[in-house]
Amino acid sequence: MAIYKYIFSLVTFFILVTPLFSQDTEPEKEPWKITGIKAGMDIGRFSSYLFKPEQTSYAGSIDIGFNNKYYAVFEYGYSEINLEKDTYNYYSNGTFWKVGLDYNMLKKYPTDFLGVGFRFAQTSFEHFADDITISYGHWGNYTTSTPVVSHNAIWLEASLGVKGELFKNVYFGWSALIKVRVNGGKDSVFQPYDIPGFGNAANTINLGANYFIYYQIPFNRK
Repeated sequence: MAIYKYIFSLVTFFILVTPLFSQDTEPEKEPWKITGIKAGMDIGRFSSYLFKPEQTSYAGSIDIGFNNKYYAVFEYGYSEINLEKDTYNYYSNGTFWKVGLDYNMLKKYPTDFLGVGFRFAQTSFEHFADDITISYGHWGNYTTSTPVVSHNAIWLEASLGVKGELFKNVYFGWSALIKVRVNGGKDSVFQPYDIPGFGNAANTINLGANYFIYYQIPFNRK
């Protein structure tokens, strides 16, 4: 039931922000056109190594802007865990992707962004542990390992973010995220340590942030 409560909360949030969208309705409908394509990299994942040195993670994104108001977004990333402890070693690796839509609430500064976003996200990853040492006192130690186990997980994201042009065609963006896992990523026998793209596997809801540098691809608009 907890999962349905979280999904209901997200749907309620979407309904509450819908009036913001209707306030931007123009008297005359503007024809749909592509107003920009940006390619970006999450630079915040490099600094996360300072706090989680056992993790290596990369992520990139493509967004396509329509009328400087709506942005179709696709993100793809990779994450790897190499955790070495006195009594065991833990390894995991996997990829994740997200697809969704951003909405820009700014009207006076169309090249910048302040708005909300929504994502559907999925990951596939595998994990295992070795050099697991179990002590039997004066009988000595026993060392074992686990088999490689594969997992999938799905979650939903809502974000609030800003994006601004640093200089010609180069942008910096920051977003605060709330992630709600829908299913997957749990194991009663061998629980994953981390879910790529989602975070702590012990939680159903995770908070996060990302920091992207973008390059807007120049092209001629007719």
